[in-house]
Amino acid sequence: MKNLLSRGGIEIIAVFIGISGGLWSEKQIELKNTLKSEKVALKSIREQFISDSTSLTGVVESIEREQKVIENVLKHIKKDTILTEKKLNSSIKDLLFFSYFVGDKSAYESLIEGAGKKIIQSDSLARNLSSVYTYYKNLDDVFKVQGELLALKTYESFVDAGGYLDSRNFSITESLNQDQKKMFNRVFSDNRFITQLVFHYDSNFFVIRRYELAAEHLRYVIKEIDDYLESEA
Repeated sequence: MKNLLSRGGIEIIAVFIGISGGLWSEKQIELKNTLKSEKVALKSIREQFISDSTSLTGVVESIEREQKVIENVLKHIKKDTILTEKKLNSSIKDLLFFSYFVGDKSAYESLIEGAGKKIIQSDSLARNLSSVYTYYKNLDDVFKVQGELLALKTYESFVDAGGYLDSRNFSITESLNQDQKKMFNRVFSDNRFITQLVFHYDSNFFVIRRYELAAEHLRYVIKEIDDYLESEA
């Protein structure tokens, strides 16, 4: 009987060890698959972030060029320089069409949010990946500033002051026999337009800084991804 009990006890222990070993192997396989999914996700998101970083840099450069345009128009108003009517026409147009950024969250949503489980093993990296899209959401508000408070308002004040713009396909000046030089002199004597132009110029520094901060954070997260992938290699 004693030997029988001993043999039964050994069998129970063996079964327990077998189950434990099976569970451990299953966990290892699951972890291996998770790490593989993590690597795929991070590489894909990294590629998107690099593309986004390039786009953000391009937006900043475009707005900086816009600032130069405003500076030249203000110098013309102050009589510090003389711009032709053709140049003034194109300058006002430059203030109406602006560059902005639209973040792409598709890779993050499909590979991480849509995974249904925790893919990124580093909590710090997971938080910073998520924070990038918070920056992107904030840039949606910056877009509204660019469109509603700057471009649109500048155009409205220009038109309200008696301004008009010749297009590539239709010249108001020639077709309607308008004196464009007199028109610009009238517009540039309108305090509401000048005030909006200065407001446009000053606000662009805020806009540029928001894009720069987003780009800086993006570069930081890209480096964090690189460091993490290297440590896991």
